[in-house]
Amino acid sequence: MVLDSELIARLWEFLGESDLNTTTTAIVRRRLEEDFGIDLTDRKKFIREQVDLYLQNQFENAEEQQQQQQNEDDQTAKIKSEETDGSDSDDEEEEHERAKNKKATSKKRSKGVNSEGKRRGGGFNKVSRLSPQLRELLGVPEMARTEVVKQMWVYIREKNLQDPVNKKNIICDEPLHALFGVESIDMFQMNKALSKHILPLDSDEVKSMEREKPRKHEREEVKSTEKEKPRKHEREEGMDSK
Repeated sequence: MVLDSELIARLWEFLGESDLNTTTTAIVRRRLEEDFGIDLTDRKKFIREQVDLYLQNQFENAEEQQQQQQNEDDQTAKIKSEETDGSDSDDEEEEHERAKNKKATSKKRSKGVNSEGKRRGGGFNKVSRLSPQLRELLGVPEMARTEVVKQMWVYIREKNLQDPVNKKNIICDEPLHALFGVESIDMFQMNKALSKHILPLDSDEVKSMEREKPRKHEREEVKSTEKEKPRKHEREEGMDSK
C-alpha cells in the first residue's frame, strides 16, 4: 500500500519539473498511477488538494524571496547613503527613488502581462469559474487556479489574518466567514474548502448556485412577510379596541 507521504513527495517532485501552463490535475494523477502502479481514481480530491498546497507553497517562497531582495536593496542603499557626504546624499536619495519607481512600473507592467498570459494559459493556469461566494470576495467571476491561491494569500496578509501564535491558522473576518462558514481555518483546510469554489467554466454547479441565491432571498422575504402579517393584524385589533 502506498502511503500518502509517498504520493505527496512524488507529486511535489513531478510538479517541480513540470510546466504549470500545460500540466493538469489529471496529468498528475496519471503520472502517479504510472509511477506507483495503482489506480488513484478515488483519490482525485486528495490530489487536487495537494496540488493547491504546492501552488500555495510556491507563492509563499516567491513572496519571501521578494521581501529578502527588498531588504537587501534597502540595506545597500543605506550603506551607500552613509558613505556619501551631505551634498551627495540628496542625489543618492533621488537615484534610489527613481530606481524604486522604475522597479514598481516594471512590476506593474509584468503583472499585467502575466495576468493576460494566465488568462490564455492552460493547465493550472487555465481560467476557472468562481462560485458566487468566492466571486464576491475576489471581485471577478473567473480566475486561474494559481491566481486564486495567490490572491487569497494577498488578502489574508493585507488584512493581517494569520494567527500570530500559529501562522498556519487563518482568522476569518466577515468575508472569509461567508466563504468558509467558520471562525478560523488552517492552511490545509482552506485549500480543501477553496476547491469547492473553483470549478470548470462550463460547470452546471455554479449556475445552480447562482440560481439558488435569488431563490433563497425570495424565501427569506416570504418568511418575513408571513411574520409581519400577524403583527399587522394585532395592531389593527388593538386600534379597534380603543
